[in-house]
Amino acid sequence: MSLNGKRLLLLGGSNSTEDILRFARENGVTLIATAPARFGLTALKQIADERYEADAVDEHALVRLIREQHIDGVFPGNNEDVMPHAIAAAEAAGLPIYCDGPMWDRCANKAKFKAMCRAADIPVAGTYDLSVTDSADIPYPVAVKPVDSCGSQGFSICRKAEDLMPAVERALPFSRTGTVLVENFIPYDAAIIHYTLAGGEAYFGGISDKRSMLLGEGGGSVMALQQFPSVDTAAYLDTLDEKVRAMFRQNGMHDGPVWIEAFNDHGRFIFNEMGYRFGGSMTYYPVRYFTGLDQLECMLRYSLGETPDAKAHTSLIRRDRPAGRRYAILPLHARPGTIRAVHGEDAVRAMEDVYAYVPTHRAGDTIRQTGTVSQVFCYLHLLYDDESDLARTMDRIVRTLCVEGEAGEELLFQLYHFS
Repeated sequence: MSLNGKRLLLLGGSNSTEDILRFARENGVTLIATAPARFGLTALKQIADERYEADAVDEHALVRLIREQHIDGVFPGNNEDVMPHAIAAAEAAGLPIYCDGPMWDRCANKAKFKAMCRAADIPVAGTYDLSVTDSADIPYPVAVKPVDSCGSQGFSICRKAEDLMPAVERALPFSRTGTVLVENFIPYDAAIIHYTLAGGEAYFGGISDKRSMLLGEGGGSVMALQQFPSVDTAAYLDTLDEKVRAMFRQNGMHDGPVWIEAFNDHGRFIFNEMGYRFGGSMTYYPVRYFTGLDQLECMLRYSLGETPDAKAHTSLIRRDRPAGRRYAILPLHARPGTIRAVHGEDAVRAMEDVYAYVPTHRAGDTIRQTGTVSQVFCYLHLLYDDESDLARTMDRIVRTLCVEGEAGEELLFQLYHFS
């Protein structure tokens, strides 16, 4: 199917602009972006051929725009605030979308996702309903979080009953539905499990070991480093892979990228949450590095009405970096302040061990002390042979990249250090 002349509305994917633009130019696709004027020249508007001012969360305005401008497809990206509105607008306008509204809700809502897992005989943490369970009867510690939020917003660990209700109050403002999840705290590092769904087939995309750390005093637990492949990949494939595939089939999931966060108890995986999208750290990069399957291109093609062949679409894969090495995703964070200038980005991109450099903030942005992923300045996708090699690369990057505040101060810092 030729995509030449197709018109694609971008409602997300601001961290993937270079890849989206390359795809559009190679396939003759016209890119259209929209955002209210108060947001200025957004990253998506910068690469778009046409720009409009409808709000990405205003479904009625989006449907009008789609019809008036004869748009052929909607690319929802991976922003959880935008996704349900993008799905609703595409459905209302009769455009293809890989995930319908109810399916998105079952995957994005942590309680509903855990119910899916239980039905598929997949382990999850025990949960507590505060309407029927007294806080004094709960075995502590417990984790408290909004049931339908992301990015560590509103997350707390409670070690005694007196901490529970204050934690619930902190979590509530971050829930779209005013619902909080209370569950057993699992004291293990997480693993991130990847699949690519295409045409009803599920392709395993690998597992990373995720290291998390607290971001500042009072901050949430955020990703500090991911390393691929997980040391417990074989244990997962032997015990849970078939059950997860069955869960996809039972719930009618046929296309799209999937990541699942699970706590890893020495090869026993306890599922925590799921994203029916690629991750904010641009997890389609390691998936395509290890498998050759390009989740982003599949999503773009599906949005334009093509049934993608996951094994055929590899045009966005970077070919100037050697295969067969280990892989890491390193987030670098920024201290509070306004970014006056960024130095060293081109030098970092050119480093042999850098597979991808994904900035999430740019000069002019103001960083606030949130203790969440909103303080991530960039994600670095790195290739390495062993951890000493990785540590050297990380150190070289931090010495090269400079994020300058208004007073000339360095805003950039890294959470994870090899001891």
